[in-house]
Amino acid sequence: MRVASVVHRDTAAVLAGGSQELSHTGRVPAAGPTALRVRSRRRRGFTLIELMVSMSAGLVVAAGAFLLARNASLFFQNEARLTNAQFASMVGMTRLTSDIRRASYKSTPNAKRDPNVCGYSSTWPTALKELAGLRIIEGGSKTDHPGDHTLSTTNNLNPDSLYLGGLMNSTEHFSVAVMQAAGTGGYDIYLNKDGAYWRTKLAAQTGSNLFDRIFVVGGMVRLVDQEGRGTYGVISGLDESGTKPRVTVSGTPKMAKRETQKTCGCTGLCLGSILNSIAVVKYDLRKVDTGVYTRYAGMFPKANVNGAKPIQFRGEVEAERTELVRVELDSNAKELNDTLEVVAEYAVDLKFGVTRTDKSTNVNFTPEVSRYAIADKRVYEKNASIDGAGSPEYTSAVQVRLSNRAPGTDRIVGLPTTTDGGLLRYNLGTDAGYARMRTLIADVFLSNQAGVVW
Repeated sequence: MRVASVVHRDTAAVLAGGSQELSHTGRVPAAGPTALRVRSRRRRGFTLIELMVSMSAGLVVAAGAFLLARNASLFFQNEARLTNAQFASMVGMTRLTSDIRRASYKSTPNAKRDPNVCGYSSTWPTALKELAGLRIIEGGSKTDHPGDHTLSTTNNLNPDSLYLGGLMNSTEHFSVAVMQAAGTGGYDIYLNKDGAYWRTKLAAQTGSNLFDRIFVVGGMVRLVDQEGRGTYGVISGLDESGTKPRVTVSGTPKMAKRETQKTCGCTGLCLGSILNSIAVVKYDLRKVDTGVYTRYAGMFPKANVNGAKPIQFRGEVEAERTELVRVELDSNAKELNDTLEVVAEYAVDLKFGVTRTDKSTNVNFTPEVSRYAIADKRVYEKNASIDGAGSPEYTSAVQVRLSNRAPGTDRIVGLPTTTDGGLLRYNLGTDAGYARMRTLIADVFLSNQAGVVW
């Protein structure tokens, strides 16, 4: 009876849902309905609602992280583009100002009026007849390449062009061993293999010939006689195969000699005279025709080169672009294609101002110093064609303003112009947005023609 009583109590506890051990028996009772429900709840997974909520929260976090990374990437991309524009403007300005400093070097500020020019003639080839230290043409870039400047018109820009004359491709002048008549009516000028010659040869890169770059056929030379006066001619040939390098000059125009000119020119075999090349360099803004200048095709992967369309290009459609270009001219003012250089990419504006020291007109003979701001009309009047009314020889300094834009759109609104008419943002066309700009200004002293008092 006693055992039965214990069993009865145990059974009653189990039926009542008890789950506690009966310490006095040492046995664990069987699980009841409540215990089964608890264990089942512990083993089950997430509900559909819980999964949807957690997935939604995860997507929100992932989208936020993606947008943050995308915005950071776009920011750094835009800043990199602006950095490229800044770097391009610095490189372009450095090269441009370096050439401006060499204006009239081993040449003349004005071939027509220079008393040290021997035998000037209005029948000379165009580039020789217009030879000067510098000439500035208002809106010259747009005038010479009207199809390249649609966006210049959109942005109310009118970039100039600049012509520089002087010894641009070398720092050397060469002594003449002998100058004798050639069969073409011109002259063969043989040069001494002295220090200037060997410095030039040693400066050339392996496998290249720097003489071909200095004395370009179709280019110009200056021969200085024993009295310091210069006569000019056109190169028709170059030969280094003999014991002395030979530069052949054309008979048209014929270089002056004392025997024929009477008042100036070297005498006899011109022994001891000095010969140097003369280059006329043009700077302007234009598109680069990759059909003509095929070596630049890699800069413009969308361009057609000889009718072939490169299929590897998958970039965005690029807005119209212009570059700051440097090219040399021959004696007839025709561009020498092999000399074209892209100096600064994405250049959008080029303007000039000048400082002049004009010939004195007062009783004290004090020079009259005038400064004409960038884009002042008098800049172009004073530095125009020397065959007309131009007098660039009195220009003693040049102010240069060069503007470059970022390669692509990075702003959707423009900004007002600056007080001097410059732009801060460049309109890329209808619904194309704006690109940020960088503008540099430099003031360059012309040491080779400052102080002219003819």
